[in-house]
Amino acid sequence: MLRFYACLLLALPLPFTAAAQKPLNDTIKVDKRQYTLFNPTPRRYMRPMVPDRPGITESPYSVDAGHFQYETDALRLLTRREGTAYGHDWYGNHFLAKIGLTDRTDFQVALDSYTDTRNYDEADPSATQVARGVGDVTLRVKHTLFGDDDSRWAVGIIGYVQLPTGGRVGDGGYEPGLVVPGVYQFTKNWSAGGQVAANYFYDRDLGQHYLQLTPTLTTDYQFNKLVQAFVELVGYWDVRQASWRSSINVGPQLDISDNVQLDFGTHLPITHSVDREYFLGLSFRR
Repeated sequence: MLRFYACLLLALPLPFTAAAQKPLNDTIKVDKRQYTLFNPTPRRYMRPMVPDRPGITESPYSVDAGHFQYETDALRLLTRREGTAYGHDWYGNHFLAKIGLTDRTDFQVALDSYTDTRNYDEADPSATQVARGVGDVTLRVKHTLFGDDDSRWAVGIIGYVQLPTGGRVGDGGYEPGLVVPGVYQFTKNWSAGGQVAANYFYDRDLGQHYLQLTPTLTTDYQFNKLVQAFVELVGYWDVRQASWRSSINVGPQLDISDNVQLDFGTHLPITHSVDREYFLGLSFRR
């Protein structure tokens, strides 16, 4: 626990970019409450695109009313080892699609398009497990509680439920959760944020649910119009364990245009029982 918060404090002053945060909007001031799914926000009034990727920390900002946003893990590799047991997962196009319902609320659908997971045990070769295919579907709603396009800070809330549609490559049970993300903009180029998340996960092997809390802190910096980068510290606590697990996540993001972003990077374990991850992602909107 002390190690987790010590790392948290060290990470905050870094002038690097937090996942899912952007500079203040400089669009024309207008009352955007009039816009809905069927009366879309004019493009000249849209806020900067703010994906919920590439880190764990979500954005507190919803997609503009009547507009569509697509975010994907084009490719992600997870590797793990505990004692003699080891394994890896390949993800292909694990995506999150969003549609703006109002100026502050959007609806989201996530799908694990393709997963190839393999687990091995050096002490027992017969324990090898291999599964591949389409994974689970998740339904989400995001609402921006406080803050607007020109505020220095914002707080949002995300409610979701993951459906057990993925068979052997899915988690095997319904998994509801709640996320409260926030961000504060220190300067036009530098912001810091974080979130608290409560996830009700399903353990397929034990056939039961368990609660996991996932706090994060993240900071980001926009170097120029093209390049930004983030550093993020993540903690994991579930009721089955008596200690914190944690990881540090880093990576750059390329703003190809106002509506297209590329990202890549890594999630590095600080403690045991956390996967090491490498990813390449894409986000765009219309």
